[in-house]
Amino acid sequence: MHQADMIIFGNAIFDGISEEPYQGFVVINGNRIAEVNRGFPKRDAFGMDTLWIDAGDRLVSAGFIDSHVHMLMAGLFEKYANLLDARSEEETVQIVQKRTEELGETEGWIYGFSWYHYFWEKKDLPTKKSLDSVFPDRPVFLLNWEAHGCWVNSKALELCGITKDTPDPDGGRIERDENGEPTGILHESAMGLVTIQAMEFSKEREKDILRIFSRYANSYGVTAITDVQPFFHGNMGHVDVYNEMTESGELTVRVTVAPDLLGDLDEVLELDRKYRSEKIHVDMVKQFVDGVPSAYTGLLLEDYADDPGNKGRILYDLDAIGKKIGEAHRRGLSVKLHSCGDGSFRKAFEWYRDAIKTYGMNECRHCIEHCELAAPEDVAQLGKYHIIPSIQPDAIATTETFDDDPYRVRLGEERAAKTWPFRDLLTSAGVVSYGTDCPVMGMNPFPQICRAVTRLHDDGLPEGGWNPTQKLTVREGLIGYTYGSAYSMHREGDLGTLETGKLADVVIMSKNILAMPPEEVKDVTVDYTIMDGKIVYQKY
Repeated sequence: MHQADMIIFGNAIFDGISEEPYQGFVVINGNRIAEVNRGFPKRDAFGMDTLWIDAGDRLVSAGFIDSHVHMLMAGLFEKYANLLDARSEEETVQIVQKRTEELGETEGWIYGFSWYHYFWEKKDLPTKKSLDSVFPDRPVFLLNWEAHGCWVNSKALELCGITKDTPDPDGGRIERDENGEPTGILHESAMGLVTIQAMEFSKEREKDILRIFSRYANSYGVTAITDVQPFFHGNMGHVDVYNEMTESGELTVRVTVAPDLLGDLDEVLELDRKYRSEKIHVDMVKQFVDGVPSAYTGLLLEDYADDPGNKGRILYDLDAIGKKIGEAHRRGLSVKLHSCGDGSFRKAFEWYRDAIKTYGMNECRHCIEHCELAAPEDVAQLGKYHIIPSIQPDAIATTETFDDDPYRVRLGEERAAKTWPFRDLLTSAGVVSYGTDCPVMGMNPFPQICRAVTRLHDDGLPEGGWNPTQKLTVREGLIGYTYGSAYSMHREGDLGTLETGKLADVVIMSKNILAMPPEEVKDVTVDYTIMDGKIVYQKY
C-alpha cells in the first residue's frame, strides 16, 4: 500500500519537461510530489484517505510563479477601485466613489489603481478639483497604470505638506498650474512625498492586505512570487509579518523578497538567514535604472522621436547603483533592475557584466526587468553572462487601440517596431521569467501568455502582431511562467516543474491551453490551485 494524500489524474499532465502533455497522474504526499507518471494509478494501491482529483481534459501543470509583484500594492489593487476601464476623468472619479461606498469605509486613505489618461477620450492630465468635489475630507491616492505617477486630492496634499513652495525632489516632479499651485499629479519620486504616509500600514492592516493578496493570487493559480519592495518612499512590506503569516497558514504563496539594492545589504543577508524557509527567501535586491518612455523618463541610446535632444530624464543615482551591484554580486545577492529603454538596458547589462568579470561567476540570478527596448548587440550577450530577462508581455498593449499607442510617437515607427524582443531574449538567455508587475496589471497569467503569442492590441491590430518575428509560443509562455520564473528566483530545484521530490505546487486550468487557438488563452481560468500540498483555491 502506497502513502498519498492527494492524486491528480487526467489526460493532459504537463510536467514542464516533456514536449507535450500526456495521460498521467501526480501523487502528492505531505507538501512534496511523491510521483509523476504516465497512465492511470491503481486505486487499490493507495489508502482510503487519499483525495482523488479527476482533471479530465483540463491542463495540469506546476503552479504559476509571478516574478515581479509589488505584493502590498497588489493586495490593495484587489480590494480598491480598478480604474483601467475608465475613459474620462469624470468616469474615473465615479468609479472611485462607487467602490468607496461599496466598501463602507468612512475614514482613512482612499485608493485606486490603473487610471491612465492615454486611455481616455481626452488625453489631458486630471486635477485635484474633480476629486475634491466628491472627497473633500478624506485623502485620495490613485496610482496610474505605469505606477510612475499618481493623482491625489487636496486633502492628501495637505496631510503630506505639499504646497506651492514645495520643491520638486530629485528624480521627480510636482505638476503645477499657471500659478505654481500643485494640481494633484505627482511624477516619479515626487510620489514618495505622499506614499510615505499613504502606503504605511500597521501590522494588522498589513496582514489584512496580505490575506486579500493570497486569495487573489491563488485564484489565478499563482503559488509563488518575487515581491519587489522598493517604491519611491522606501521598501514596502515586512519580512517578519510575512513569516508569521506563512507559519499560520494565512499567506499561501511562496515569497522571494527583493528589498532595495541601495539599502543595507548586510541587513538583507541577515533577513535571509533569519527567515529562510521553503516559503520565504530574501536573497534578491531591486532598483530602478529608468522610468518609462511615455513620460520621457525611459533612458534611450538615441533621442526621442518627438523631442530631439532628449534621451530621457535621469531619475536615479546611477553611479551609486553601479557600485552597489558589484557589492551585491560579491555577497551572492541576485539583482533585479527595472529597464524600459535601450539606454538603461545597456547600463544594466554592463553593470552585471563588470561585476561578473571582477568577482567571477557565482550562483546569482541577475535579472533585467521589463526589457521593452534593447539593442540587439546587448541582447545577444545575455546568455554569456547568465543574465535573465524578466518580461510582462501584456504591457505591449499600453492602449486598447494600436493607433493610440504612445510608443509609436515617442520612439518613432521604426524604433517602436523593435520593442519587446521576446524571441531574441529567449534565444540569447535560454530562459525568460514572466510576471505582471501587479498592480500595474492584474495577476491573471493567461492574458500575459496570450499577448506574448499574438502581440496584438485589443482592437486586433496591427495585423499579424507587433514585431511578429518576436512572437513566443503558448508552451514557451507556460514554461516561462513556471520553470523560467523559478529559475530567476534560484528555486528551480524545488519549483517550476512537476517532478518527484519537488514541492507540491500545482494548478489545474479550466481548459488545455496547449490545445486551443492562442487568441483564446486569455479567457481561460483556474479550477484548482494546490500550494504546499493543500488546496488553496477551488472554483466550485
